[in-house]
Formats: sequence, C-alpha cells, structure tokens
Amino acid sequence: MPRTQADKEREDERRAKTTYDLFRVRLEKLERNIEKPVLIPERPIEKGPAPPPDFVRNVVGSSAAAGSADFHIFRNNRKRENDRLDWLEKQDKKSKMDEEYEERISEKQRLAEERTNKKRAKRLRKKEREKQRKKSGKAKQTEDSDSDESDSDSDNDGASPAPEKSSPTGNEPASKAGDK
Repeated sequence: MPRTQADKEREDERRAKTTYDLFRVRLEKLERNIEKPVLIPERPIEKGPAPPPDFVRNVVGSSAAAGSADFHIFRNNRKRENDRLDWLEKQDKKSKMDEEYEERISEKQRLAEERTNKKRAKRLRKKEREKQRKKSGKAKQTEDSDSDESDSDSDNDGASPAPEKSSPTGNEPASKAGDK
C-alpha cells in the first residue's frame, strides 16, 4: 500500500515523544515548503458566561420538603451566578486598567509634546537672537566704518575728539589706562 507524504507526517507527529520533538517535526514540515502560506488563527473572541435565567425552575414551596437533588441544583445555580459575577468584576477591572493606561499614555504624549514645543520655541528664539546679533553686528560695522571715516575726517579737522575705547581689563577707558 503506497504511503503519501501526509501519512508520513502524521505518523511522525504521532511518534513524537516530547513537545520539542513535535515542534521539530512541524517546523521541518514548514521548512520543506517555504512558499506555502501558514495559517495563523485569529484570537478567539472572549465569550462571557450565560446570562442569569429569567425564570428559576424547581422553586420549593413552603409546604414541600426538600428533595434529594435540590441542594445540588442550588449549588450549581449558585456556582454559575458566582462565576458570572467574577467574570463581570474581571471585565470591569480590565476596562478600568485599560482606561488608566490610555490616560497615562495620553498624559505622557501631552508632556512630550509640551517639551517639544518648549524646545522648539527656545530654538526659534535663539535663532532670532542670532539673526538680530548678525543684523546689529553688520549695522554696527557699517556705523563703525562710517564713524571711522568721519573720525578720520574730524581728526584732520581737530573739531571733535575720538571716541574712548575701553581698556583690556574693561574697567577704565583706554586713554586713562594709558596715562598711568
């Protein structure tokens, strides 16, 4: 009887003694045919417990005695209800944790955005100051060159004294520092 490749693979999976061997066999199977797409199952939708019954059966009347199965019925009903309440509490806790997480993430993003905006504004202010310095520096240079020309003209005329320059120490004007 001819054995197919699928039969061999199933037999190898059955022979696997450990989970490691089983995964090794499955991985080898995947590696043999790389072009074949692998089916990755979607995560199953989480189902909650059944809703509580609208009508409770087997209600014992006031004149009736408890039967032999009544306790077991009561116990199962109580267990189902407790499981349902536990599930609801877990869902509530999970939703609260998700909300807190989203709040923390949004707060961190808001703070990061504020820091970014603050640093951007600081960079722009620094850039503007540099532009103003360059502009004022060029203006001073043109004024200085104009004043130097006028000073040289005035020196020749002797009409106005030359502007005082500061000393290397910066405490006194250079003319006074040179007099000492």
